[in-house]
Amino acid sequence: MNILYVLQVLIGFGFVIAIHEAGHFFAAKRVGITCPAFSIGFPFPVPGKGGWKAYNILRYKWRGTEYRLGWIPFGGYVTMQGQSDSPGQLEKAKEDDPGDYRNKSYWQKTQVLLGGVTMNAITAIIFFIIAFQVGVTFIEPTVGMVDQSSQAWVDNEIQVGDRILKVNGREVVDFEDVVYAGIFDGGDSIDLVVERDEDGKSIQKDVTIKLDEDPTFGIKLPAIKAKHRVILTEEEAALFPEELGEDRPQEGDEILKVNGQKIRNAQDAQGFIEASRGVIKLTMQRGFDEDARQWEVSYTPRRSFYAEGSAYKAGISELPAPWVDRVRKDGPAAKAGLLPGDRFLAVVGPNGAEVKLDSFGDLTRLVDAAGGSAMTLVVERAGKREQVSITPEPRESRPGRYQLGVTVSPFAPGSDKTEEEQAAELNRTVVAYGVRPGSEAEKAGLKRGDKIVGVKVNGAAKTNPKTGEFDRLALATALQDAAKLEDPAEITYEVERADGIQSISFKTDKEGPDSGAVMSIAAAEQRSAPVTYGLGESVVQGFYHSKKVGYKIIMTLAALFTGRVKVWHLGGPVVIAKRSYSLAQWGIGTLLFFLAFISINLAIVNMLPLPVLDGGQWLVVTIEALRGKPLPEKAMGWVQLASFILVVGLMLFVLANDIITVAWRKWV
Repeated sequence: MNILYVLQVLIGFGFVIAIHEAGHFFAAKRVGITCPAFSIGFPFPVPGKGGWKAYNILRYKWRGTEYRLGWIPFGGYVTMQGQSDSPGQLEKAKEDDPGDYRNKSYWQKTQVLLGGVTMNAITAIIFFIIAFQVGVTFIEPTVGMVDQSSQAWVDNEIQVGDRILKVNGREVVDFEDVVYAGIFDGGDSIDLVVERDEDGKSIQKDVTIKLDEDPTFGIKLPAIKAKHRVILTEEEAALFPEELGEDRPQEGDEILKVNGQKIRNAQDAQGFIEASRGVIKLTMQRGFDEDARQWEVSYTPRRSFYAEGSAYKAGISELPAPWVDRVRKDGPAAKAGLLPGDRFLAVVGPNGAEVKLDSFGDLTRLVDAAGGSAMTLVVERAGKREQVSITPEPRESRPGRYQLGVTVSPFAPGSDKTEEEQAAELNRTVVAYGVRPGSEAEKAGLKRGDKIVGVKVNGAAKTNPKTGEFDRLALATALQDAAKLEDPAEITYEVERADGIQSISFKTDKEGPDSGAVMSIAAAEQRSAPVTYGLGESVVQGFYHSKKVGYKIIMTLAALFTGRVKVWHLGGPVVIAKRSYSLAQWGIGTLLFFLAFISINLAIVNMLPLPVLDGGQWLVVTIEALRGKPLPEKAMGWVQLASFILVVGLMLFVLANDIITVAWRKWV
């Protein structure tokens, strides 16, 4: 952890909050309200005789106000005579006291109450202007990955490497603009203008992307990800030998190449690593731009007896021969005439004999075995058998593997049951629809069609952690546990056959046909080169981005009520701190840009009509001005209490949500 980045974040974020309180303070002094104290930062509490005492770095009294500089640089506060967030806590105002907040006019109270949000708005604009003077980096609006289970992949309009210029008619400078368009603009698609290299020439192309339900966030988003860096995790970095010295990779170092093959995204890296055997050569980079250092290091990744990209797990394929779900535009299947609803039945061998496809694993194994040569598939279409000639193409990010250009489903089309109901039925039972030839499971006697009713790892039975029963999740849990063991594990399948239950045991083989190399890697955002402007253009950009960020925040709050954004999508202090730290490494300009975003966020949130917030207090004084008299103090006390409980409850929820997001969901 870089202490300089931590200090930058603490000082910057503390300043954003302190400037809010300064807005109230300056407005109060301007209208003549007595302010006993104004503090930048908070005092450090120290236990002593008679209770806790508050210690500040500096205390200086001038013109009736004690100015304080606290040890904790995370905000500030101002005390005003006659003003409290808790009605009933103050003595009755003296009518002849011009320094009492309660004796001020409506417009004077308005200046005081809105002084904080006004200062935040002004600060945000200034921060934006300074940021563009120093240089701001943005998440490159370049496509780094297209989800292969998405409609965007099927439509084949958007490609890895496309640079997005516009979304729904608006200019794009940051990939987040594309994501926000998917959330806020409504509808089921977004329109893009992209720049693409074709035959050595740069062309512009209009593209429409249909939105898909995001499995992580539960909302409709474009199923594309920005160009990103592939980095080492702390877990993997710790496995490199100490004797590498300065060349020993560290957490956060970027992987540029694997065995000389350039990495485009995390899928590439996983695929190249998985297919490797023994020692691999990694091209690493540490740092950015002119400070970047590149070097090569030889490394032997640990191996697992099954690879994530394999259709077989420990020798078995748990899925039946699939049906075609969707056909990718201009892909091999589209050219061959495959249609949605076709079911794969067999592959015709060189001698004309059919090799039956009992499982999804059988299909992928035989497609890979064709090695990109033309092959003949037998499919069932509308109750009839059809032969289809098709030439598979190399699978993206999986060297030595091939694809047909379709998405598939284990469920027959036209069923009366929903896909969720069919999935639940499938998950309750485990059937070895396919057994990989030559696998340890086959050698031990496992057969196609065997129903597996239990599994043990080194003699310990494994069940579903939630239900305590055996199902597909129990099997997955068992294999994951076995993969974590350094020594070969003994897998025992309890198999139900016509003559009873049989136990079939075998040792895992980290060099077997299902195996693959494993490294713990992560994706980190790739930001652009710093964008800088002259003073005049920086001012223009400052106002533009203030309006743009304000729009995003307001639309996010509105989307909470429409359901397009869920409350657990929100980030609080932990997420903000972690995000601030990660942005600090991209330069002070990028950090200032983010602090400007936080400043506007603070201004807008404080305008919400909750009595403990500025917007709520302004609403109260507005109602009182219209009534011509104060609201009942007792009733206001209950309103204040209710709103206080609501805000504190929301803060606790956001804090807990932050911890889950950072530690478990790992979105940031």
